[in-house]
Amino acid sequence: MEYEITLRTKTTIRPGELYDHISVAELAGVSVRRLLLYWRHEIIQPEMNTGRYGIFFNDEAIYTLRKAECLRRELRLNYSGIRAVLLLQDRIGELDEEIRFLRR
Repeated sequence: MEYEITLRTKTTIRPGELYDHISVAELAGVSVRRLLLYWRHEIIQPEMNTGRYGIFFNDEAIYTLRKAECLRRELRLNYSGIRAVLLLQDRIGELDEEIRFLRR
């Protein structure tokens, strides 16, 4: 799968574009250190890790980071709790779609 790498800082988020880890941290309002902690705890996953040239994330990772930070700040959840809540929210979304499909 090929991706166009777009480096942006302090700009709007555009679907389908990849952002380097520094830009993602700025757009999500977190430090680079915290972004790397979220990655280490498998809360977000990069779209591409080139090693030498950096780590790149998509727009979904930015939104996930924003939700995770809200959970951390508002509810004071640790990384395991944040991961569990986000996984449950995704599962609820899947089940809602399934219910809508079955009702047709």
